[in-house]
Amino acid sequence: MKIIDQTPFFNENGELSFIDRVRATMEYGPGWIKEIEATKSVISVLKKSLDKNYTLLCNITPPGLDARIPLILVGPTGLFVMIVTAKPGMFRAKGDQWGILSGSSIKAENPNLLSRTERMARAIQVYLQRQGYVDLFNVEAILLCSDPATNVDSMRPIIRVIMRDMLERFAASIPQSRIVLSPESAFDIVNRLLNPPPPPPSKPAETEQAAPPTPEVVSQAQSVSPFVPAMTFPASAGLPAADQESVSSSPFTLPETFPTTVEESVSPDPGSIPETSPTPVPNLLARWKLTRNQVLLLVGMAVIWVLIIAAFAFLIAITMNPPLILLK
Repeated sequence: MKIIDQTPFFNENGELSFIDRVRATMEYGPGWIKEIEATKSVISVLKKSLDKNYTLLCNITPPGLDARIPLILVGPTGLFVMIVTAKPGMFRAKGDQWGILSGSSIKAENPNLLSRTERMARAIQVYLQRQGYVDLFNVEAILLCSDPATNVDSMRPIIRVIMRDMLERFAASIPQSRIVLSPESAFDIVNRLLNPPPPPPSKPAETEQAAPPTPEVVSQAQSVSPFVPAMTFPASAGLPAADQESVSSSPFTLPETFPTTVEESVSPDPGSIPETSPTPVPNLLARWKLTRNQVLLLVGMAVIWVLIIAAFAFLIAITMNPPLILLK
């Protein structure tokens, strides 16, 4: 089985440094590293039963989606979207309801792993159908339990739930299912999930070429004399009487008054200027809200840092000014 892992904060050897561990805890929460370790244990089980015709994509983010998908298995027998949970306890999966047994009652569990897994599978199905795989009608959503202490009471859930004692049997049943994808189609699906093709370029609009005018239209346009509006000079223009008579017979007419200043000729209408509303300032502090666990982690790191600095200061003070009892 080929594995393509895009898990953040892990290096090429699958190791996680101390600084990256702190960053991952602050970004994804304290339980994220435990889920990654549980996912690795499930991968080791799948590798024993699946050959090289299957490809496992780990923690990839397809284009257009905001969340990382933990496991996507692509092979000849279909496409599987899987989420691994490492939380122990007694759970009930009924329809789309996911709850934990608390005493004698069932308490709704948040997040709802059934709905989350089903939404991820449908998102992958819609994405591939838009890529051209219109015949891909079924993307199976599966919830895997990695902890043997996890017990799930399934009552017709919307997805398939596999507990730890059934994990090996589930991995062995995958290659025995009906073949629905050719090797070329499986390879193309993996390639489209990792490297989607660019959108096709838009076709340029065809410009219509104007037909040349016919000789008859040209001759008619030349025979028609252009229209000239009648214009007259005002009597207060200060011209002599003889010139007034010659000008009055001219077909041109000038306006009665002219603007006296430049401001008068170009002054705009105050009512024609639109009023601009102030642009709202985005609240940049809203995106930096920290959870209670992140605040406690930061406070604990600050206290440790202060203690280390105090210890170093104490050692330096003793070295520079040893006590009298040491000198004796």
